[in-house]
Amino acid sequence: MTNPHILIAEDEKHTRLALNLVLRQAGFNVILAINGQDAYEKIQQQPASHPISLIITDFKMPELDGLGLIDKLQRAGISIPVMVITGYGDKELLRQLHKRGYASYIDKPFIPEEVLHQITSALPQAQAVA
Repeated sequence: MTNPHILIAEDEKHTRLALNLVLRQAGFNVILAINGQDAYEKIQQQPASHPISLIITDFKMPELDGLGLIDKLQRAGISIPVMVITGYGDKELLRQLHKRGYASYIDKPFIPEEVLHQITSALPQAQAVA
């Protein structure tokens, strides 16, 4: 089996590139998107032979934010695990994530080891990179 494909939707270039580097060094295949709309389009274009195993999305982004992306995926019947990354972590965000069936989020600035641990926990065991 090939390594899992992880899509990163992040409008801040430095955060997007840092996550890309951490995940690629850990052996993941990474797809980058600059906002939720770009991420949604890339999800639809992804070949079935290389499905996206996990989405890491920023909470606040222009055009389509993280919660908007989650809502759009749910309306389309697309079921992919999602982790939200945010510098705005608060009780309201947690409430909105729980309401949508998600509990995983990462605070900015992030610690690479913490991100990798959460990713490994979120991926099905058969797909986790050793």
